[in-house]
Amino acid sequence: MSKLAKYLNRHIVGNVFERPSILQAYNSDRSVLQYTPRFVAFPETADDVRRLVRFANQLAMRNFRLPITVRGTGLDKTGAAIGDGMLISTRRLDKIEEIDVHGRLARVQPGITLGCLNTALNLHGLTLPIGADPRVTIGGLIANCPNDDLASRHGGIYHYVEQAEVVLASGDIIQMLPYTMRAVEAKTQTTSAEGVLYRRIEQLLDQHGDTVTERTMRPFDTAGYANITRVRQGRATSLLPLLFASQGTLGIVTDVILRLELAAPSKRSMVAVLRDTKALLRALDFIKDLEPAIVRVYDMRIIELAAVEGNRPDLLEQSPDDGWLLEVSFDFRKGKTERKIQQCLGVLPPGTFAVAEDKTNSVDFREFRNALLSFLNSTSDDERIAALDDVYIPSYKFADFVTDLQVLEETLGITLPLFGSFATSNYSVRPSIDCSSLAGRQLLMSFLRQYSRLVVKHGGSLTGGSPEGRVKSLPGVQVLPANEQQLYQEIKTAFDPQNILNPGVKLNVDTKDTIRHLRTTARTGLITP
Repeated sequence: MSKLAKYLNRHIVGNVFERPSILQAYNSDRSVLQYTPRFVAFPETADDVRRLVRFANQLAMRNFRLPITVRGTGLDKTGAAIGDGMLISTRRLDKIEEIDVHGRLARVQPGITLGCLNTALNLHGLTLPIGADPRVTIGGLIANCPNDDLASRHGGIYHYVEQAEVVLASGDIIQMLPYTMRAVEAKTQTTSAEGVLYRRIEQLLDQHGDTVTERTMRPFDTAGYANITRVRQGRATSLLPLLFASQGTLGIVTDVILRLELAAPSKRSMVAVLRDTKALLRALDFIKDLEPAIVRVYDMRIIELAAVEGNRPDLLEQSPDDGWLLEVSFDFRKGKTERKIQQCLGVLPPGTFAVAEDKTNSVDFREFRNALLSFLNSTSDDERIAALDDVYIPSYKFADFVTDLQVLEETLGITLPLFGSFATSNYSVRPSIDCSSLAGRQLLMSFLRQYSRLVVKHGGSLTGGSPEGRVKSLPGVQVLPANEQQLYQEIKTAFDPQNILNPGVKLNVDTKDTIRHLRTTARTGLITP
């Protein structure tokens, strides 16, 4: 291993490390898993990435496996940002290379974070309207394609990537963007890596036409390579859609051109506490037609548990202690936003506790996210595990799902307060579990199985808000049809014949091996949504 690290350091501008303390710092993400890499690489240029990938590919051709995992800021919750081979960090590929204000475009490297990018764009009156953690990288957004809080209004990261430069598993670099039928036909006539790839994907689309059509009927599911349904759009073909939610298993993004929007007016919000689920759903049925930017719901037990830590929002001092907290935000012009908020307040049942944001209390509205952080980071010895976050539950099944979730709480003996986005129908629960004990890990596996069955029972999807990675594949409840699995495997083989890019993520997950890599210690640092 030492010789390999020295060889790589001689051939790239960046660094490759094998020091145990560095490897340990990169052996976990936000999931319940832990994998220690052999190397951690910090490339500084796209050519560095090419050299690293080509080296691993050449080793694989000589039957020496050095799988590659790409990592941004390590915020993945499905175990897809860790691996036991070479971990490539995009930490130094974090430049904003160009901003075209008039064209509303930006060219950036994959390691730039959403927060840093939007801070720079705001100086020009522009924004990338993604409601995700500001610490997440652009590369991470593409790899996981989360159904973020603003996705119902703005469409999510998929709708803002115009073009991407991608390093394939062979080490070749290609540009992914929509091409005309004539341009694609010309590419397929060449013997280049790009030509071979386009030729193979065109063949798969023709051979598996019925499967692709069937897959189109499940829009709330990012399992496998679901965006194969978007490769052919009208008279254009693009491989770019396949990168979204691929979790680094098809290629490594080294450069991105993003389409931007004008910065929206500041959001203005209202909150209400509704005593029962039926009243909540009646209000939401009306509110969703008002085109809110954000609609979040929280089980009030989250607020009460936060209050134990001394962090109950001041705005809720006079509110009931049970039921649902509803938070709605609009980002229209001032007058339109005011009308929308008044309409929201008018549809609430008489006597409902509700507060609208104004100049005197705007700072207090930040406390709701702080209350959620207090809940997730309570002084309990157990950890609030991010095991199956961001599952899709159809709105018409929400009440039945909540009822059965209460039964599951009694069965497992743990509290499972729900929180999430009604606008995107994606929700999370965070069970409090001690991963350091065998009994705790057994409880975790029981939760994974039973909660997964509950989601599927109510017509939901484990991969509605984020892809499967390793963790969401563990329960084995959401099984893809055989013809679909075959299509995805052939897509993977077309892009990565030697299976060196994040193997065991998304496809062919080794359940026994994954269970062996369950963390036995609590995750350090701040636990975030």
